[in-house]
Amino acid sequence: MNTLIHSFLAFADAAANAAPGTTQNAPAGGGLSSLWIFLPIIGIMYFMMIRPQQKKQKQIQEMLSQLKVGDRVMTNSGALGTIVKVTEKTVRVAFNSSVEVDYVRAAIAEVIPEEKSEEQPSDAKK
Repeated sequence: MNTLIHSFLAFADAAANAAPGTTQNAPAGGGLSSLWIFLPIIGIMYFMMIRPQQKKQKQIQEMLSQLKVGDRVMTNSGALGTIVKVTEKTVRVAFNSSVEVDYVRAAIAEVIPEEKSEEQPSDAKK
């Protein structure tokens, strides 16, 4: 991405200084008329960097708002535990069953989905 921007700026600089020694008339709008060149770059940056980041932030906020007692979670530090209490700003996470720690909701990195047990049908009719 940086090389594309640098190439674009070098091209714009070369176009501005195309014929040294010749007089060029300044555009009627001054330097603002060449500003239209940067609009596509701003649009590309929005769709490549800003918009995906906003979507991810929205997903995180939604996940944090849906925390409930019994959810298995991973904190930002990588600790795994189970939520035993939820308040508006904090959650209490139990580790092992003997240690409980209060965390700010934002410290929860993800909710770990429950593993579905793969039960084999019993052959009791034999």
